[in-house]
Amino acid sequence: MTKARPEPRHARRAPGHRDRGASSVELVMYTPVLMLVTFLIVQFALSWYGNDVAGATAREAARVARTGGGTPEALAEAEARGVRYATTVGGEGLTDVTVDVVLVDAQTVRATVRGRAVELVPGFVPHVEAHVEGQVESFRADL
Repeated sequence: MTKARPEPRHARRAPGHRDRGASSVELVMYTPVLMLVTFLIVQFALSWYGNDVAGATAREAARVARTGGGTPEALAEAEARGVRYATTVGGEGLTDVTVDVVLVDAQTVRATVRGRAVELVPGFVPHVEAHVEGQVESFRADL
């Protein structure tokens, strides 16, 4: 009678034992990529918001210049109102705001707003810009 040899130790292990620890390695490899993608998505959203604030500010500045008749005083007031409006409405969503309001011709006003959106990813400074044009409003008496 022959004595049966015991099974080798590696033969008694559960199936898939060689994959043990693979999840940890995958997590270490994929986490930086997922964090980068998350930061880029949030940065895109903040840039979008900064662009919306710039557009709203340009509309407000153009409205002030248009209703003021396009006079030099109205243009100066529109620029000042635009800077205040960007801070009031946008909060910190738009920084380094510059507002330029000019007469394109005798009846058209153009407001241009430039600024920087919030910077989340270092080195990625999103600049935003918005333009709005409109006709100068004037009172016309009934005939």
